[in-house]
Amino acid sequence: MLDRIDALLTEWNFQDEPIRMYLAGGMALHYHCGSRYTQDVDASFSRKIMLPANDLLVDYLKKDGTPGTLYFDANYNDSFSSMHPDYKEDSLPWQGIGNEKRQIHLHVLTPLDLAVSKISRFSDQDHEDILALAKQKFFTSHDLVHRAQEALDYYVGDPRWIKLTISRLKEEIEKIQEE
Repeated sequence: MLDRIDALLTEWNFQDEPIRMYLAGGMALHYHCGSRYTQDVDASFSRKIMLPANDLLVDYLKKDGTPGTLYFDANYNDSFSSMHPDYKEDSLPWQGIGNEKRQIHLHVLTPLDLAVSKISRFSDQDHEDILALAKQKFFTSHDLVHRAQEALDYYVGDPRWIKLTISRLKEEIEKIQEE
C-alpha cells in the first residue's frame, strides 16, 4: 500500500518533504502487541491528500494460507477520536520498511496515544484493545488518565461520558497491573 501511495505521489510530481502517514486502529495495535489483526488501515496524514482508496486494495495471503485484502479506510477521521494534540509529534516511525526510500513515511501512534484514541468510541473491541496495551505495561493508569484528560481540553461537547470511561479504565488497569 505504501508503494502504491508513493507511486501516486511520483505520478502527481510531488516534490516536497515526505508526507507522514499516522497509523492508528487495529494495525497499530498489532504493531505494538500483536493481540489483534485487522484488514483495514486507519490512518491520518501530515498533509491534505486525496487518495483513490479503491486503488489501494492489496491482496495477500494470511498466515493460514487463506486470501485476504488489505484496504485503506477512507472513513477514518482523527477529528472524531479522542486524540492528544501531540500524537503526531510523538508517533513512532515504523522501522525497517523502507520509509527512507519513499515520499510517504509510515508512523505509528504510541501505545498511550493509541489507547487514548479508542476512548471516545469505546466499543467492546476498543475496550479490549486498551486493556491489551495495558497488560503489556506500555503505560500506567496514571499515564492514561493524564493523557486522556489533556486530550479532552481540545474537544467541544459534553465530556461526562468520556470521563466516566476514563475512570472505569483507571480502575481496570490498576487491577491488571497489580497482578
